[in-house]
This record gives sequence, C-alpha cells and structure tokens, in this order.
Amino acid sequence: MVATVDLSPFMADEGVVVGAVPTASQLAGAKAIDLACRDTGFVQVINFGVSAELRRRAFAAAEALFAQPEEHKRERLARLQPATNTGYAPVGLESLNRARPADLKEAPELGLNNFAGCPNGYEETALELWRALELAARRYALACALALGLETDYFLRSLQRFDLCTLRMPPLDCKRRMLHYPPCDPPAEGRGRQPVSSSAIRVGEHTDFGAYTFLLLGDGAQGLQVKSVAGGEVGGAAGGEGEGWADVVPEPQPEGVVGAVVNTGALLARWTNDVWCATAHRVIVPTAAAAAAHRYSIACFIDPDADFVVAVDPRFARPGEELRYPPTTGLEYLMGKLREAQGVQKPAASGRD
Repeated sequence: MVATVDLSPFMADEGVVVGAVPTASQLAGAKAIDLACRDTGFVQVINFGVSAELRRRAFAAAEALFAQPEEHKRERLARLQPATNTGYAPVGLESLNRARPADLKEAPELGLNNFAGCPNGYEETALELWRALELAARRYALACALALGLETDYFLRSLQRFDLCTLRMPPLDCKRRMLHYPPCDPPAEGRGRQPVSSSAIRVGEHTDFGAYTFLLLGDGAQGLQVKSVAGGEVGGAAGGEGEGWADVVPEPQPEGVVGAVVNTGALLARWTNDVWCATAHRVIVPTAAAAAAHRYSIACFIDPDADFVVAVDPRFARPGEELRYPPTTGLEYLMGKLREAQGVQKPAASGRD
C-alpha cells in the first residue's frame, strides 16, 4: 500500500511562506514524504487542488481524444518529433525500455499548446487541469524542501517558468501526457500477477527523467508496479519472471476525494545525492479482465526550468564520500536523457560524462 499524504496544509492560500515557521500538519506531511522517497520513491497525495469534477472531465476528454479514428489521430494531431519527444505516438511506437518490445500505449505530446485535431472541449479541460497541476507541483516542491530540512524555496526556485514542463519554448520536451492503454493479450495463466512474457507488459521498466511526476489513474486502472531497490538494474531485461516487483496500490479514498500518485524522478534523486530514490516501475497486465479493458492515466512530469543549475548541495554529502554528481542544467540533463533513450551518443564537445 502506498502511503497517503494530505497536501491541503500546503495548498491553502497562505501555503508555506518563505521564512515562516511550518505548522504541525505541514511537518507531518513532509515527514511522510521523506520516508516514502527514501524507501520506494512513491507516495499518494490527496487534496492537491484537483476536484473530483475536474478529474471526471479530464478523463472524459481523454476518452474522447483516443476514441477518434486512428487515421484522424495520425493525420490531424501534431506529428511525432522524436528529437523533442513531441507529437502523437500511436500504440507500439514508443519503448521506455529499449531491452523490451514496444509499449502498448498511445499518447499525444501536445507541445506549445497545439490542440489541432482534438475534440471539442478538450483544450479548455486540459488547460484547466495543467494549471491545477502546476500549482500542486509548486506546493509539493515546498513540502519536499521541508522534508529534507532545506530552505523553503530550495526546489521552488527551479519552477519559475515551467518551460520544460509545458513546452512554452522550443525545442523542448512536452511533459504533460494523457495515456491510453487499449485492450491487449491476456497474461499467461497460472503465474498470478507476475508476467512471463513481454506481451503481458504494457510499459517496460523505467525511471522517470525529471524531478517528480504527478500521475492520475483512471477508474479501475491496474498494473502499476515498482521494483525493489535490490531487484535489479534499471533499463535491463531483468524482472521478466517477476522478481522484486510490488504492486503500487494507492490507499482508497472517500467519494469525492481525488488522489494522485507522485514518484521521484532520476533528476531529483541526483539532486539529493541519492538520499531519495528514483525507483524503476512498469505497467503489467495483471488479469484477463484487465487485458480486456481500456486503461487510462494522466501524467504531468515536473522538471526544473531549462537554464536552472541543478547542483548537489554539500549537505547531502555522505561521510567519507565526495558528491556523486557534477552540476547540470534542467535542459542539459533532459536532452541527455532523451538521447540516451533513443540510443544516440552524447556529443564529445559537451564536456559531460
């Protein structure tokens, strides 16, 4: 069961004012985030500014978008641009783990607010949702700083423009995705929730690139799993027999309370000198019933601004060790990860390892 953190103490109008003394409820929430991020890197947040009505409209918009004819989606939605990871990616085109077959999902990366080809009402709902998630991301940044005993605005300083999260300037990576996993082949019988073939894996194991991800799961969405830290190397083919994987099961909430799964990305783990962990995760097909169903989720990937310098704070140094990572910028790190994912070597002139 994923721990649940009530973000409402950080969402009130006063929030956490830089330099103010945090409240007991803020300290309790921050402590829970710290424990989760040192363990699995996954936590569920509630009361983070997305209402049940907005969530309902967002998933209705996603279903309407993906229900359009395949020809329409390929021709009318923004064309896929692998170099910037933008445009419409049909089922089977992407693979988040190059050691695995292609992922069984489709997703539009609608950069620069390019909503051509989207159904009526999609743009208004999507923008309302992204605005709410931007605010939640900023308030979560405050909670993270409090969790680590840092200055209140330590991470917030990196989220002034959201240019890597919203594609307000090219050629950057769009970080807001509505995802659809269509019905697929069922898992092999007799092996429980541990798939033995790639056909039972909708998305291969991977870690997210950036700081952290807000993930809204559609009704009945199953199959998200996280790998134990000792379960194997990220990016390899290990884990096909189910070793070291655990289901991500958000704690059920009362009707009307919206939850989002938040997980730590590789850049935030680097930023904290691996005090917090970015854990490999995947999406499997747990049952025949799940295989026969359409699965939807909405992800918002949060990255530091393009020119923000991410440097490991000396306070994260481990006894007897040097800091593990050199400084980088939000853009440099992200583009390096995109090249890595696409199997492209980084130019030697960059001067980075």
